[in-house]
Order: sequence, then C-alpha cells, then structure tokens
Amino acid sequence: MEKLVQLHWPGKQAAADAAHAPSTKTLQPDRPASVGFDATRNLFIEGDNLDALKLLQASFAGQVKLIYIDPPYNTGHEYVYNDDFGRRHADWLSMMYPRLKLARELLTADGAIFVSIGLTEHAHLIQLLCEVMGEANFRADIVWQKRYTRSNNTRDFTTVVEHIVVFAKSAAFTVNLLPRTAAADARYANPDNDPRGPWKPASFLNPLPPAQRPNLCYPITNPNTGWVTWPTTHAWRRAQAEYERLAEDGLLYWGTDGRSPVPSVKMFLSEVRGLTPTDFWSHEYAGHTDEGTRDLAALIDGKVFNNPKPVKLMKRVLQHATGPSSVVLDFFAGTGTMAQAVLEMNAADGGSRAFIAVQLPERCHPRSAAYKQGFTTIADICAERIRRAGAALPSAGPAHPSWDGDVGFRFLQVG
Repeated sequence: MEKLVQLHWPGKQAAADAAHAPSTKTLQPDRPASVGFDATRNLFIEGDNLDALKLLQASFAGQVKLIYIDPPYNTGHEYVYNDDFGRRHADWLSMMYPRLKLARELLTADGAIFVSIGLTEHAHLIQLLCEVMGEANFRADIVWQKRYTRSNNTRDFTTVVEHIVVFAKSAAFTVNLLPRTAAADARYANPDNDPRGPWKPASFLNPLPPAQRPNLCYPITNPNTGWVTWPTTHAWRRAQAEYERLAEDGLLYWGTDGRSPVPSVKMFLSEVRGLTPTDFWSHEYAGHTDEGTRDLAALIDGKVFNNPKPVKLMKRVLQHATGPSSVVLDFFAGTGTMAQAVLEMNAADGGSRAFIAVQLPERCHPRSAAYKQGFTTIADICAERIRRAGAALPSAGPAHPSWDGDVGFRFLQVG
C-alpha cells in the first residue's frame, strides 16, 4: 500500500500497538433490548468502539461497503472518547489511529470511508487517512453547508460548513451517480430530426494549440461545401481515425446551414450516464443542523442531543456509496442517524442494506434534557431512536413492494 505521507506525534507507536493488541472482550447479546433478534440483519453494539472493531473482524473483515463516522471534533466542548483530549492533537490522533486501521480491514475492496470533521482536526485527519488508506485512495473533501444563516455574534467568521473526507479502500471504488434531472435533459434537442433522438453538440476543438498537439492536426473537409480546414489556434480534440469514424456514423454536425468549417460532435441523450456528484453539498441538497435537530425531535421529545446530523445528509452518503444490499458501519453512532437513514432508504427503494451501529455508553449529565427524559447514556438514546424510527416506518407512507420490512436490530454489549 502506498504511503507517501507519514504523520508523527507523541504516542503514535503505542496507538499502533493498540490496534494489534487482542481484545479480551466478547459481544454479549441482550435479547430484551433487541428488536426482532432472530430475524434481523442489523446490529447495535454498546461499548468502546476499539474493542467492537476488533471483535467485528472475525465476521465482517472485507464485508463492509461503507463506513461513515462522525468522531469527536476535538473542540474542547464535547464528549470525547475515553478522555478529555481538548485541543491536544496528539491525543486525538492516538484515539483515531488504531480505530481507522481496524476499520480499513473491514471494508470491501470497492468500499469507502466517509468521515465528518470540523476544522480543528481537518488537516490532521486527511494526513492520517493518507497514511492508513493510501494517498492514492483519496476521493473527495466534501464541503457540507450545515447552516444557512450567519451568526452575527461570532468574533471573526461565522462557520457555516463542515467537511466530509472520503477515502476508498482501493481503485475499485466508484461513486454512484445521481439520476438525471429534467433541467439537464433539456439541454438536448434534435434540430436535424436524427432518428437516434435528442442530442447536444460537443466541441471539436482542443484547448491546446497545434504546436502542443501535432498528432491532432490534420485537414477536415465539410461534406456539404467541400471546404478544407486546418487547425489554427486550437488543435482538434479527436484523432484523425476517430474523426473519420464519426463522419461515417453521421455523428458530426456542421451547423444549422451545414456550412460550418468545424463540426460539433453529437452526444445523444440515450447514451449519456447519470450526473456526477459535486464536492459541495448545499443545505438544500443534504440538509442542515436545524433539520437534524427536528429529525431527532420527531422521534424523541426535547433536545436530548446537540447538533445531530440530518437524516438527509446520511441518505446522500448512502446514495453515493452503497448498493441495495451493502453493509454499512457507523462506529461513532451518536443518536443513530445513519441507522435511521438505512432503514428509511431500504423501505423507499426495497433494498436490504444492513447497519452496524456502535456507540459508547457515555453518561448523560443529570441536569440534561436527555437525563430528564430517562436516558442514562448516549447509547440509550441511540438504541431508542432506532427502535422508534423502525416502528414509524410502516405508518410513514407506502413502502417499496420488495421491501422485506426489517426494522430490527440485535443489541450486543461489549463485555
């Protein structure tokens, strides 16, 4: 595996050793806390995710298509795994390093990891993933517009975006395309009544001058006028053999009057693929933090968790990185937004995706809204959200006819 980037910090060797140290724990089933224990394909694991990742190797190595995580951002104002790392980058890196190394082993060859992150550790995360996943496997640094208004009481800039860093397991990963839109298809027309249907013109001119692409310089002849044209300021975009094939197949367009000295190439709507996603996800496209709060409140009254991710964002990740039967792992599950998104997407498209959600039983503060609602830990909130999200699905609207109705999960504890 290519490792052109090496990130060094105090404690790195101990962190690497932690990934290789065998776990003395086991996954213990809790049937009463589960939903449909014997029939479901989904897992909810309560416990430290380092142990959970080690224990999952036996059954899921090379089986997980998508890993999405929303780890602590190390801002000094949040629950942080096992310790208050504050702004000490080395401790944050030591926490993440063994988990990412273990996570990589769970991915399929065509799998990918998506990591939400704020600015405090954004640069370090990319360097760390370059080392763990291989620099050549970097795919995107998505900017998500988490807020749609400014806060005028900030000292400097109002932060309205977060990042989602994407790395593949290998070159086998390909992002899923978006369905074509009416606006995109409207760019196609059929001015010459071609029986192959609507098309749009693609330029025959190369951005580079002839001197830089002499192999793409040759005379072309307009069949309607007999005019011969050589490239002047731009070379041609296609080689001569390709030009001759296009001409023979009737794929060159010489303008509305047929007298253009340089043709366009016909690109038919029937042959184009879907739309590639961009690396900017607006709040209209992928939701925002207020929407995330409303998603959770629709299932559990009161503000029991700060700034949960919106379900819409999780569905975009699933849309671009999973197939209908993929296994999806979230080992910083929080309130279970990704698990809810998996259940809802399966119901909508008839898929059989399976989720594995792992959440540490972080204690809720006795004065918190969550504690007053009866939730002792964040893991309690997560499991209950998944239960309620699943229970709401049959009444939420018509489901896909091939959906198998699996809204359950096996509750397992690391112990």
